[in-house]
Amino acid sequence: MAQAQPAPELHVEAVRGAGWNDTAPPAGGWTPVALPDSWAGRWPGFDGVVWYRLTWEQPAQVTELGLLLRYLNMAGAVSLNGTPISRDESLVEPLTRAWNSPRYWLLAPPLLQAGRNALLIRVSGLSAYQAGLGPVSLGTPAAMQAEYGQERLWRRDLQMLGLAVSAAVSAFFAALWVMRRRETAYGWFALMSVLWLLFGYNQIATSPWPFANNHSWQALNTSLLLLFSVCYVVFALRFCERRMPRLEGLALLIAAAGVLDLWLAAPADLLTHRALWTLVGGLTIIAVNSAALIHALRHRGSPMRSLAPFMAVSAVAGAHDLLVFTQVIDSNIYYTTISSYLLLLGMALIQAGRFVSGLKRIENFNTELIEEVNAAKAVLAATLAQQHALELAHARIGERVNLASDLHDGLGGMLVGSIATLERRPEELCAPALLAMLKSLRDDLRLIIEATGQHDGARALGELLAPLRYRTSQLLDANGIDCRWQVSNIETLELPASQSLDLLRFLQEALTNVLKHSASRRVDVAVTRAGTELQLSVRDDGCGFLVDGADKGTGAGLRSLRARARRLGADLQLHSRPGETQLALRMPLPPTA
Repeated sequence: MAQAQPAPELHVEAVRGAGWNDTAPPAGGWTPVALPDSWAGRWPGFDGVVWYRLTWEQPAQVTELGLLLRYLNMAGAVSLNGTPISRDESLVEPLTRAWNSPRYWLLAPPLLQAGRNALLIRVSGLSAYQAGLGPVSLGTPAAMQAEYGQERLWRRDLQMLGLAVSAAVSAFFAALWVMRRRETAYGWFALMSVLWLLFGYNQIATSPWPFANNHSWQALNTSLLLLFSVCYVVFALRFCERRMPRLEGLALLIAAAGVLDLWLAAPADLLTHRALWTLVGGLTIIAVNSAALIHALRHRGSPMRSLAPFMAVSAVAGAHDLLVFTQVIDSNIYYTTISSYLLLLGMALIQAGRFVSGLKRIENFNTELIEEVNAAKAVLAATLAQQHALELAHARIGERVNLASDLHDGLGGMLVGSIATLERRPEELCAPALLAMLKSLRDDLRLIIEATGQHDGARALGELLAPLRYRTSQLLDANGIDCRWQVSNIETLELPASQSLDLLRFLQEALTNVLKHSASRRVDVAVTRAGTELQLSVRDDGCGFLVDGADKGTGAGLRSLRARARRLGADLQLHSRPGETQLALRMPLPPTA
């Protein structure tokens, strides 16, 4: 196997061409240079053609070589020993933008010659954009091809991949903002991603189209950088859930002034203006990244903490590229475009984290719902228990009130009648009469017990009314009051025990009031069933009283009468004047009565 030959030593010279359309270099004026070379320092302000001649000594035993040209700025043509091997599409304005395109050739033995070999490179460039020639290497094909792969990865492939990712992420966040308008940070992020996509296209563009020259292209590119910096400021504020109208307005005003200045500047002055506004845009981006990092450190709950590591990388890359742009660092590779895609990745990861968190919450929804339902059931059970206890207490109080009312209207009435009899004719009362009074009280108490549900059989109203009629008639007669009854069509009328008791108590209380207050000599009582209605009437010829429609200010007797009428769902009419008082009750009967 043949031994690999060491890489030959290159000698590089340069000479300035006479015009844009030169096809051959001048015979003299060659100057030794070192690569990479930028002719702005050697020939300030020169726009045109510069020829580079690279020579080396090839051994007599000629073997194939690999030739790597990392870049030339902006367009060029290459020939080896007088044989053309490469030529860009446009060598005059609008120049082909080949500044970021590495090139590799396999130099076969027919192109090489023993002894001195000459590689001639014609470069067409503009001094404002670091015109010149990048490093050139000769070596074994395998080594040169490996280096070419690395150069192309950094200068072309990663740039194109980043642009594709930027386009996809921009579309995603734009759609997210359209669906969730309140998430304004997403809208600003989508807008700045589009602007960065257009700005980053400068890294792979090979033509200044649609412009007729590269000056207009660079004015557009710098304008995009300024607009991007404004959107970046607003996005960072919205992502931190803040608004600073004055700062946002100032940033927009500066960007607008920069755009106008770039497009109105003369071509001769564009270099200075472009450098100034590029520094403004780059420093703004670095300032936003730095402020975001400080905010993330100070506020632990801020969403910026998740994005801060990606912004830190972007800040470092931006500082590096500004140093390259100002030629403090001797390089031709810019990392901001590549590093910015880390920011897109960070936003995508943050959104993915939110999505996963929401998905977990959905998955745990059933468990949370069951827990909440159980908790609600426990609260409801406790509330129902409290309500049941209150209802039970109210029922007991109601029963006590009803019992008190029954005792007042029943036993009370009987007691009042008995007391009145004793007061008027105590000498006529003997043991049998007193015994009859006590039996009457017992019968009244039995009526109360039967009405509370202790009686098993149903009894007609007429059957229940007979004992009351007998007792009250005796009491009234004993006190000098003639009591006359008219009862019709109630012999077979059966009502619920509670309604029967209320009707009996109504009559008993009405007659007790006649006995206590009327000073009458006669009372007429009528109990009649007329169709689907029961009619009760009590009329006396007493002194009468003032009728008040309200319960307030009236005696317990009238209040009790009105309460029983309401409970029965009946209509109560009360009329009174000297010499006549009448109570009339009209109660609708249920269909089952």
